[in-house]
Amino acid sequence: MQQLRKFEIRQVDVFTSETFCGNPAGVVPEAKELTDKEMQLIAREINLSETAFILPSDKADLRIRWFSPKREVLFCGHATIASLHVLTEKGYFGMKDGHFQVKIETMIGVISADVYKTHSKTRISLSIPQFHLIEEKLDRDELAQALNIKKSDIHVSYPVMRDTIQGYVYVAVRDLETLRKIDYDYNKLEIFGNRYGIKGFTVLTDDTIEKDSDVHSRFFSPFYGVIEDPVTGSSHGPLGVYCILNNMLKKSRDNEYVIKAEQGDIMGRPGRIIVIVTKEQDNTYITRIIGNAVTFFTGQLYLSSHRASNQSI
Repeated sequence: MQQLRKFEIRQVDVFTSETFCGNPAGVVPEAKELTDKEMQLIAREINLSETAFILPSDKADLRIRWFSPKREVLFCGHATIASLHVLTEKGYFGMKDGHFQVKIETMIGVISADVYKTHSKTRISLSIPQFHLIEEKLDRDELAQALNIKKSDIHVSYPVMRDTIQGYVYVAVRDLETLRKIDYDYNKLEIFGNRYGIKGFTVLTDDTIEKDSDVHSRFFSPFYGVIEDPVTGSSHGPLGVYCILNNMLKKSRDNEYVIKAEQGDIMGRPGRIIVIVTKEQDNTYITRIIGNAVTFFTGQLYLSSHRASNQSI
């Protein structure tokens, strides 16, 4: 009889302090015995926007890989915060109470995070990897058709922009009601995205639910098999800079902007992200996202090495 291998898995709701809100992520805290194929199969089975797999690293304190149900992801903010939340719960790296700095190896380099833990509460500040925003000359009629909105719904005062590293585009619409009514056709948006090399669509407005918020967004990614992501950490570094470049925010203090961002309310999973953007002397930007998380459940995965190695994906 073949012996099954056992792995711990946790589901964590991120950018919230309440379960059933924010963005859920799967976390496998000890994944070094898993193959690439097994990671992809687990992510497909868990069927969240991303599942994170924590691995040892010879370049940093740890390594994280992220998989959507469809493929491996270049960078995922909320599942990184979920991973650090799990590690603090388990007391890894001596993280009990206090302030801890963690280096994380990723597909796009080593990133840093600051973990602030007090009793049972954890707050995480995560550096966003380098990105490059440029104006994107997409045909607005075609873009509106792909999103199933009117061309007039796209804000005339703000350009469409692309992060050339992650392949995300940023599209501003007139108001929150326009954002709320988007109900796109998955296949059409996937075809449109593939045609122009777009991996994610961030649709945003400066019309917000809470008076002290600055921006509300939704995120769609047929490329990664995600119909809609509740609260997207990876999109918010470029989103913060998009708001600055297009004068959507109040004046900064000492070249630092503190942006409160909303996402997920339209899906019934409200989340809030604080985005810190610092403008450097060479006019580049350093961004960090700050958020909380709460564990929803802890469980065990049981895998047969024979079946996993022969399962097609």
